[in-house]
Amino acid sequence: MKNALQQKKFSEITIVDLLQKKDQRAISLVYKNYSAVLYGVIRKIVKSERVAQEVLQDCFIKIWSKAGQYNPEKGRFFTWMINIARNAAIDKVRSAPFQRNQQTESIDVLETQKPMGFSYIVMEDSGLKKTIASLDEKHRILIDLVYFQGYSQREIEKQLTIPLGTIKSRIKIAIRELRLKLNPEQQLLLISA
Repeated sequence: MKNALQQKKFSEITIVDLLQKKDQRAISLVYKNYSAVLYGVIRKIVKSERVAQEVLQDCFIKIWSKAGQYNPEKGRFFTWMINIARNAAIDKVRSAPFQRNQQTESIDVLETQKPMGFSYIVMEDSGLKKTIASLDEKHRILIDLVYFQGYSQREIEKQLTIPLGTIKSRIKIAIRELRLKLNPEQQLLLISA
């Protein structure tokens, strides 16, 4: 298991090196290794398959163009990409054209859409969903709102009327508990804060 983690780390180092050198092979490696997870994160926020695919394409462009800004001392490459995907999805949802389109889209269409993408499957197969469900409700709700629905901590503060400091503390506690409960391979799926 440790060898698999070292191999994954090596792959990330290789991909980052190729990206920063603007080597075309890097994009196919990013796609092969991470596209399903990035798509899953985007899909949880955007809900529309078509729009999620557009946002994913935008993410690859941002990953390619901003690769020189990645700093391994500030966090893992995987987390850096997840943040790009999450922020791009949130930006899309908050954009005026998206909001106008959402107002005209039929409610029936929205209700019949099923979750798709790799992250849904990973959540089911990896046991991450079950592990998250084992958290206290106050922690589980925050993890869901922040990481799977794309809410900012300020938005949660307004919606749940919980002080911002309490929200931050509860999220840190929840992540700490998840790290203790997950094995190293499952921890790769956890978006670290």
